[in-house]
Amino acid sequence: MMEGRGDGVIESSSTTGFPPSSGTNPIAQLQVGLKDLENKYRNWVTKKSLPAEAALATFTSAIQGTAIGGLLGTLTHLDIASSLSTATDTQTMNSLKQSQAFSGGLLIQARNIVVMTGVNACISCVMKGFRGKYDIQTSVVAAFGSGALYSLISGMGGPNLAANMITTGATFVLF
Repeated sequence: MMEGRGDGVIESSSTTGFPPSSGTNPIAQLQVGLKDLENKYRNWVTKKSLPAEAALATFTSAIQGTAIGGLLGTLTHLDIASSLSTATDTQTMNSLKQSQAFSGGLLIQARNIVVMTGVNACISCVMKGFRGKYDIQTSVVAAFGSGALYSLISGMGGPNLAANMITTGATFVLF
């Protein structure tokens, strides 16, 4: 509501106006706005069919995983590169080169985390749709599935793919 003070200045008594008045916290306003947007999105998604809901959950989690993987890939690359430049003995250099080969580059880490987050969200969404609830069983199955597919995508382990998938899936369930 706009009110005049009599001296030609108009004040706003609204708490949602921009720029915010001195009594409101702009970060708190942003958080409330984002939470409202998230709730509207979740309500819209839950009104869709199960395949559409699973696809949207997978897509949004994959976007989140891309950002996280890109950030981690960048940080890991910088950390390993600086470590390689300061290493002096041969054993340390070889160890650091192996860890660099294991972690991969920016796109490799982003891909791996996209797989983990996307598959986890998809399995969770589908199980919640079939069972009607999200509980520990849903979480365990989603963690196992994302771990198993992560082992395939990342190329971890040896020649026995089934054993690697089971081992990695069980490790994801535990952590």
